[in-house]
Amino acid sequence: MADPQGDRKFPAVIPLNVGGHDYTTSLSTLRKYESSMLAAMFSGRYHVIQDEQKRYFIDRDGDLFQYILKFLRDSEVPPHHVAVQVYKEALYYGLHPLIEILKSSPPVRAEYELRESLRNALPKYKEFKEKLVDLAYELASASHCSEISIHQYREFLVEGLQAQTLSIRRDLTRDESTILVGPLNDYGKEGQLEESMLHCVLFDLREEGFNVDFRMRESVCEYWTQKNKNNDIPMYHEFYDTVCCAFTFNWWPTKGVKKK
Repeated sequence: MADPQGDRKFPAVIPLNVGGHDYTTSLSTLRKYESSMLAAMFSGRYHVIQDEQKRYFIDRDGDLFQYILKFLRDSEVPPHHVAVQVYKEALYYGLHPLIEILKSSPPVRAEYELRESLRNALPKYKEFKEKLVDLAYELASASHCSEISIHQYREFLVEGLQAQTLSIRRDLTRDESTILVGPLNDYGKEGQLEESMLHCVLFDLREEGFNVDFRMRESVCEYWTQKNKNNDIPMYHEFYDTVCCAFTFNWWPTKGVKKK
């Protein structure tokens, strides 16, 4: 917040506490890029809180701040394995030169251009992933793994309801679950979107710590029946051109199988 007492004077050497990590740097380093948030914080126009040791406190990831500081000091670009995380920090700090450099790095492009486009192509992506995980937990009690079938449909083969759908079917007699999702938005070549999108889901689940894999199945023409929400119109029947796969969640190692 703006300092009501006017311009604030900072020492030439600045002690910092970033998320519990201690750093020391020069005031000129923090002010290197005038349009950045750090330059604004230490411009003298704002009050910056201090901890008990009088270190200026920034409530961000302290481990990642080392890469921000290295860039400010020497224009050093962070390694690829932390590029996505540092990119998020650079956005927060408003370090536009670093943002522009990281935008072209393979990890950041993969995350923010390719995978984000795939997430947008799948209707209700977040809800889909949450339902997939919830179903996997439900099926986990009976086995060391959970398998869930996914039917992605490209388009309606006959005219009918055109809304995006996310539905679940359960076969309690065989303890099986199927998620029907679609229609897919127009993105990429037919046949490539579906598998790429599923790899995106797989990537996100593994990033969250799940031991999960999937396999593709043959495309089918799916018969689907559903009742109108108002229950005042008879049930309608549609056919969908679908792409099928199965996600398998492994909850613990089986006997005789070594952990990788």
